[in-house]
Amino acid sequence: MRLVLPLMMLIVIASCKKDLNIINGSLNKSKKQQDRGFIVIAQEGAKLETISEGLTALGVKKFKLKEAIKELGLIHVQTPDPSFPEKARKIPGVQSVAVDIVMNWRLPTKVYRSSVSYKPGAHAAAAGPMAKSNALANNPYSFLQWDLQSIKAPQAWQKGYKGRGAKVAVLDGGFLLNDAEIKPNIILTHSFIEGEEVQYHGAEGFSHGTHVAGTIAALDDAYGVVGVAPEAKLMLVKVLDDNGSGPWSGIIDGIFYAVNHGANVINMSLGGELPRRTFVDDNGTPDDPSDDYTVVYDRDVRDLVIAMNRATIYANLLGTTVVAAAGNDAYNYDVEKNFITYPAACLGVLSISSNGPLGWGINQDTTLYRPSIFTNSGKNFISYGAPGGNYSIPINTTIVNVGGVVNPEYVFDFVFNIGAWDEATDTYYYTWSAGTSMAAPHVSAAAALIYGKYGRLANPLLVDLLFRKSATDYGTPGKDRFFGNGQVNAGKAVSY
Repeated sequence: MRLVLPLMMLIVIASCKKDLNIINGSLNKSKKQQDRGFIVIAQEGAKLETISEGLTALGVKKFKLKEAIKELGLIHVQTPDPSFPEKARKIPGVQSVAVDIVMNWRLPTKVYRSSVSYKPGAHAAAAGPMAKSNALANNPYSFLQWDLQSIKAPQAWQKGYKGRGAKVAVLDGGFLLNDAEIKPNIILTHSFIEGEEVQYHGAEGFSHGTHVAGTIAALDDAYGVVGVAPEAKLMLVKVLDDNGSGPWSGIIDGIFYAVNHGANVINMSLGGELPRRTFVDDNGTPDDPSDDYTVVYDRDVRDLVIAMNRATIYANLLGTTVVAAAGNDAYNYDVEKNFITYPAACLGVLSISSNGPLGWGINQDTTLYRPSIFTNSGKNFISYGAPGGNYSIPINTTIVNVGGVVNPEYVFDFVFNIGAWDEATDTYYYTWSAGTSMAAPHVSAAAALIYGKYGRLANPLLVDLLFRKSATDYGTPGKDRFFGNGQVNAGKAVSY
């Protein structure tokens, strides 16, 4: 078996440090321009119908009442009128009003596309009889998936747990719905992005959400790669546009939708750094100051977090485990005071840091547990560590051969799975990627294994308890800023 890899790389990297002086302006990097949204937060017990009537009667310009979510006590509205929040806060039953910030949530990720391609339906024709106990032997490209060994997935499979019966919702950008590695496991799709379908059509040719979904539940089908929970079912929920942007309300809607449709686990390999300071949002119209809005940290940002916390707590209360990527800015949140990453910092969310090898392409016996150069950290921020890939600065460009695969060494230290697509020819490609976006789905899949084992008895408290009991303590003894409560060990977690 030989993979011929092109020299072309698709690399998306953001600066590891953000300048507070450039915050003023719009956090929205989307090319689409819409009127500003707001999230009205109702007091406990208040009737949303009455509040909605009061909001409509305010008479603000171009007002649209988008939706009211009774279970969360939230109302989403849209208006470019910057006077709306002050007026709305005076309505009886309104606790607060938060600006629905639209921002780019795509975590900076390194991507390297292989030339190994396949077409829709190819897997079904190629799949033969499957061994029940050795998924690594079944799937020919799994030898490149060092991450499966890192999370101890084969040990879980040997005990008979592959996620059967579990449902995992992936909240992300667009997805490759016809990718044969995951298509049979997809049971539900939905888009919360106006004007965009769930299917990915991005110009980059890399579907971040598909790579995440494959890491969780790529089939054990004697073809290509395999996911950590290959028998789990996938709910693919588009909350970001194909450029990676989306409003906070879209993610809240995605969480609410996934929970109400029976998701056992929600994976959010996305994150946005909110500044811990007041700034001016120009609504994407820098030449028109009439719709500028001052986002006050102690009011708007705080209230926006309250709104999302309502969604994540709702998920937990209904038995859904919520997992989020910690972010790739190399922040130590034990000392960083200028920014904080959401939704990883929300209540009831497992925040996942990244680790991986350096030099795996040269020595497959090297440690898999070096904290990634890019990962955010913090003893009080990180819940667990998981494999997300790694690299060094400068990157190691030594050409190496691993099982017939010839590549620059650093590529092998990334996480290998599906995700790339040439839309013109409808051709799919296996892809390496690195980021906390890749670490989070390993934990979501491990949680799916627990739900698959315990069924209705499983819940977020049980998942966290089993993770803590089984996690491997790397780094500083006890809880530390890079591994939190430890490295998730799927094989051991399903042993109890």
